[in-house]
Amino acid sequence: MILEWFRFISSIVFIPISDDLLVMRQISSWLRHGHQPIVIFLLVWSACFVCFNLFYGIPRLFRELPFFQKLLTNKHLAKAEAVLQEKGTAAIATSFFLPGVRRPIHYMAGLLAYPFRPYIIVTFAGTGIYALVWTILINRLGAYGLLNRFSTWWATHGGVLLLPGIVVLCGILCWVFRDTIRNWFIRS
Repeated sequence: MILEWFRFISSIVFIPISDDLLVMRQISSWLRHGHQPIVIFLLVWSACFVCFNLFYGIPRLFRELPFFQKLLTNKHLAKAEAVLQEKGTAAIATSFFLPGVRRPIHYMAGLLAYPFRPYIIVTFAGTGIYALVWTILINRLGAYGLLNRFSTWWATHGGVLLLPGIVVLCGILCWVFRDTIRNWFIRS
């Protein structure tokens, strides 16, 4: 089981595929082998915690190299660093539930030197919730059952929810970035 845990970590770190699919596959595999859901939850939680700390730590290490310090001195990165300092905790916390931005947020947090203590606390809580949700879903529905039920549900209800969902998402994004949008229209 320990070797499988290391293999799971290496697959998340080195395979450029959705973490969700890798987590689903691994939880299904451990369930098929008869492991208890609480053990699976702890293994997935610890593996995700290690992986996302690697996604943070490796760019943070590269930031300290003189070559990269020369590249990171432009004004856009300074602005991105200020935004990360202001809204970083919320961005990191929500990134666990947004496929496609999960890894880049953690890379940028490390590269832009987001403080380590808040990062660890948010990552610990976020990976715990992420692992718990996937463990419960896969344990109750199974990987195939989960995908099958979701695709059936989306085929019948997706169109009804797509337009309101896009409107709500645009509203949330406009509210989050309201200062930036306001600055586009009001030039001083």
